[in-house]
Amino acid sequence: MTHPISFISHFRRGAAVLCSLGLSLGAFAQLDVDTLAVSTATVSAVQAADKDPFAVTNLAVEDIQAQDAAQDVPFLLRLTPSTVVTSDAGHGVGYTALRIRGVDQSRINVTINGVPLNDAESQGVFWVDLPDLGSSMTGMQIQRGVGTSTNGPAAFGATVSVNTLGTLAKPGVRAVLGGGSFGTQRRTLAWNTGMLAGGWSFEGRASRITSDGWVDRATSDLSSLYGRVAKRWETGRLSLTTTLGHERTYQAWYGVPQIAANPESTEEEIRTWAAGSYEYGYGADTVRLNDLVARRGQHNYYRYENEVDDYRQDHMQVHLDQTWGNWTLGGVLYGTAGAGFYEQFRQGDDLADYGFAPLIMGTDTAFTTDLVRRRWLDNTLMGSSWTVSNRTGALEQVYGISASSYVGDHFGRLIWMDMSAGVEPDDEYYRSVGEKYDVSGFGKWSGEVDALRWHAEAQLRHVNYNTTGRDDDYSEIDVQDTLTFFNPKAGLTWTPSDNAQSFVSLAVAHREPARSDYLDSPQDTPLRPERLVDLEAGTKVRGENWALGATLYNMQYTDQLAATGQLNDVGNVVRVNVVDSYRRGLELEAGIQATPVLRLDANATFSQNKIALFEETIYDYDGAFDYVNIVTHENTDLALSPSVVGMGMVTVEAPEDSKLSGLSLSVIAKHVGRQFLDNTGNEGRALDAFTTLDAVLRAETTLTSGQNVSLSVFGNNLLDAVYSATGWTYSYRYGGPGSETTENYVYPQAGRHGFVTLAVGF
Repeated sequence: MTHPISFISHFRRGAAVLCSLGLSLGAFAQLDVDTLAVSTATVSAVQAADKDPFAVTNLAVEDIQAQDAAQDVPFLLRLTPSTVVTSDAGHGVGYTALRIRGVDQSRINVTINGVPLNDAESQGVFWVDLPDLGSSMTGMQIQRGVGTSTNGPAAFGATVSVNTLGTLAKPGVRAVLGGGSFGTQRRTLAWNTGMLAGGWSFEGRASRITSDGWVDRATSDLSSLYGRVAKRWETGRLSLTTTLGHERTYQAWYGVPQIAANPESTEEEIRTWAAGSYEYGYGADTVRLNDLVARRGQHNYYRYENEVDDYRQDHMQVHLDQTWGNWTLGGVLYGTAGAGFYEQFRQGDDLADYGFAPLIMGTDTAFTTDLVRRRWLDNTLMGSSWTVSNRTGALEQVYGISASSYVGDHFGRLIWMDMSAGVEPDDEYYRSVGEKYDVSGFGKWSGEVDALRWHAEAQLRHVNYNTTGRDDDYSEIDVQDTLTFFNPKAGLTWTPSDNAQSFVSLAVAHREPARSDYLDSPQDTPLRPERLVDLEAGTKVRGENWALGATLYNMQYTDQLAATGQLNDVGNVVRVNVVDSYRRGLELEAGIQATPVLRLDANATFSQNKIALFEETIYDYDGAFDYVNIVTHENTDLALSPSVVGMGMVTVEAPEDSKLSGLSLSVIAKHVGRQFLDNTGNEGRALDAFTTLDAVLRAETTLTSGQNVSLSVFGNNLLDAVYSATGWTYSYRYGGPGSETTENYVYPQAGRHGFVTLAVGF
């Protein structure tokens, strides 16, 4: 049995691999004879090789499956270094997010088989659109820092590279059934033909995950289909993959007032707070307020029964690899189509916000109305990437080009209005179109001199983005931006022996603003693209049954788009450029196979994440929303960037020759330090540090009839910790100086809960 999470040390001795300095430390795992790993040229172009000078964690398919409790991909990564995860519904099903080194997933470059998964406009990653993706993975790599990513938006915190192109050499069927807390259920059926005559192979998967959610009514109904057909010949291969996903989730992105999430707050304190809150009608919204008092952290702000997000996303990829002598050509053609909406009930909206004049009814005039609206996104991404490489001889070289075209239609429809104003159901009230063209080319070169390996990269990227039309607030949109970036990287790796390796690297990355930055940023100067200079050094050493690793990083930003702490009206963070900021830290990883049955593993990150100068703007809502105060803050913490993140795990595994062979128990502690909700360093706008304790009990056996059976029991947050891993805040005045108010909203995570998975392979 392999362990759920792996820190690949890259040290090889013959066919043996030290398969997890961090979390599977002492085990030397032979290649599974039932698995034939496939690494296409496109995948190789975005992944780091064994001796590339970057901080890397690799997860094998066995690691992923053993950790998979029907949760989204971020929760499969939660034990890797510098990672913090959160879930809107509180338990990892539905909308989830991760941060690595304090960087949100809109700055994390995510690819599936070398194809960008980040949305071209928002640059976010919506894992919920591809539920149960872990069941189709044949490997995953996390690079922290800029790394070696070449396709898609720039990596400003990490790269997550997902591979689904492994081929099972033996035919088989794998069925997975799971169930647990909050009505969560999982059904997965995967199959493959193995290698057939003529080099053909076929595989597929069907999945459905449903949950009531820990947060009230934060339900999820998720389904996906995956299929792949491949043809191999002596010098190449061709494959077609299709992934179809559909999600319908009840909205839970508004969060909970921090005062209500605190178990020490009294009912009187909550009601007193609500008396000053616009969101709760200054205490007059008794239905919502009573629910907040009764449910506390499980409260859902939304009351409308169909306040749902409904979205479909389909992925098509065609991969080709062909070798001629020492050269390999690789390419991919891809298309991603998505369409969906979220539905909202709105009470007392101004008719003018929808382009309607006041309604005159006899002697009365109506300026507002109740309504139900749907805000739609219908988008298509099409592109292609090609690489040619020669990885033999004194000079290894890889060259690549990629191009993509994105079109996104944003429009709103009015489903119902209390005062119709002549509106028919499904009438549009706004529409805008975003278009983005992304062209890039890169080169990679490396070579070795004795124990020293040098590595160099250069990428030229050209981005053209424009969006025009009418926004949801009925304002006119006209954004035109064209940017060209040059991103060089270089590094050295020293491998004096099979048991030691060190590296140093310097990388530059640039990133363009997202659509929401162009539309919602409150700054009164033009938005500027971000620039990152990332200097890193790391070392790894091991003994016969122990291993240690350390990475120092200095990520220096120019014009970083930093979160203000506020959200826009669809839950995206509002950002402004800050001229000078940085993330500096030390990542430590360690493990020891203390005895044949006992393994200890840990990782920890200690960091400083600072802004040299941040200007906070405070509005006065008793008037024309004029700027009333600008407060300057110096050397403050970046929002949602904890200075300490750590994980420790103890694993007990029964000996292979015992009657309990295949039985293991892992107990896992995760600690996340205090985080600030905005960039002011204000103690009243912070999330407390928290520590959780999880356990995984796993039994695996092979029956005499040949079926492989595994039973996994997941116990999460066993100490019933009350915590939130993210949130938002805003401050304002209502009536001049002395009337300043701050409201904090957080996303509480579920208390003690569990999940059971039964997997049978035929």
